[in-house]
Amino acid sequence: MPLPPSSLTERSGSRRHRVWGATAALALLLSGCSAPQSDGASPGGPAAQGGDASASATTGTGPSADSSAASSSEAETEGPLAARSNPDVPMRAYGADERPPQFVLFSFDGGNQDARWKSFMETADEAGAKFTVFQSGINLVGSANKEIYSAPGNEPGVVQTEFGGPEAEVAQRVENINEAHARGHEIGTHYSGHLCASAEYGANKWSTAEWEQEIGTFYEFLDDPRRVNGYGEDFPELEVEAEDVKGGRLPCLDGEWDALVPVWKEHGLEYDTSHWERKPGVAWPYQKDGIWEFDMPTVYSPVLAEEGKKYPMVLAMDYNFWMDGNGGKEVPADKERLGRFQRETYLYVYESAFNGNRAPLVFGNHFNTWNDNTFNPAVDQVMREVCQKEDTYCVTYQQMVDWLELQDPAVLKQWQEQARSADGTDAAGRGR
Repeated sequence: MPLPPSSLTERSGSRRHRVWGATAALALLLSGCSAPQSDGASPGGPAAQGGDASASATTGTGPSADSSAASSSEAETEGPLAARSNPDVPMRAYGADERPPQFVLFSFDGGNQDARWKSFMETADEAGAKFTVFQSGINLVGSANKEIYSAPGNEPGVVQTEFGGPEAEVAQRVENINEAHARGHEIGTHYSGHLCASAEYGANKWSTAEWEQEIGTFYEFLDDPRRVNGYGEDFPELEVEAEDVKGGRLPCLDGEWDALVPVWKEHGLEYDTSHWERKPGVAWPYQKDGIWEFDMPTVYSPVLAEEGKKYPMVLAMDYNFWMDGNGGKEVPADKERLGRFQRETYLYVYESAFNGNRAPLVFGNHFNTWNDNTFNPAVDQVMREVCQKEDTYCVTYQQMVDWLELQDPAVLKQWQEQARSADGTDAAGRGR
């Protein structure tokens, strides 16, 4: 039998809960302060603008003279494989007179489709790339057990996306996650129920306590999907642990920054990639309240410009290419045009950044078959084309954060203050 909802927060001795040592401190925080909306909050995501855009870098210290202490230190700092999975990345500080590498961050929200896990792992192997999947917790819950999940302020089983399907599909998904994790791809959080601002009581309204509930269920589902669903002993164990999850993307980019920061810190999350940056172009990530923010960028599209659009800009995410391309309609005749729209835009963004400010590129996607499977093949083609180029590294967010924290804060600030790339000002010169 699946666990009833009340059991999800009552378990003790879980392998997950050993990293949740600050619960009492968070309870004190919740009782002593509120979580007001940030000034300048936008409907597309948390209000990450307006904070200090300069990052506070960290520096390491040399090993102890005591060999046992050194071994212990190495074991503690080694961290998840996803933080060091691309061995070609030059993990060093760059000087002010050097050009930094071009990093590309391919990510996929949801993590639901078996065929997509397999195809992108194959492509990444061939291209020397690593990617990040922001896993939805409810994809680990069998559809027959949907009422074990309750989103904050909603009835049990209410979500805006799909549950995990039959047991066999959930089991295959667990195997896919394990395989990707073992290959050094990153598993982040897409939280649990995908309740957006369009819901009657969606994520844009949730308090810190409600976000704690939401991410708590994510960790419970991640911890032991076999037990949560009431499956038998032949169901595979999920090998990703809480310590492996270091950041995420909010469903629909919806949520209030001030409400989320205490929860992120409570669970050891280091980065977020949910803020929809309306100002066109790509820029370097920054820290706010101790959290690295990788903006979802609005970029120039040469295809929209060719079509004569007055505002030839698009959010760099597959769903937005679909919505901007034909209103999100299933029209197979549009397949070639929409695939080119995404592919050529991503390639322009890459070329502009590589020859410009070298800002890490956030290419957000989903595992999907939208519009007769238009968009995932376009992402596959871009991954194959750019990840093997000179001085280019397709990495996980965790490895990107570790690289950023090696940099001199003054040098990083110079990069952050450069003019944006991929805003269209260079399009004519590149023939796009």
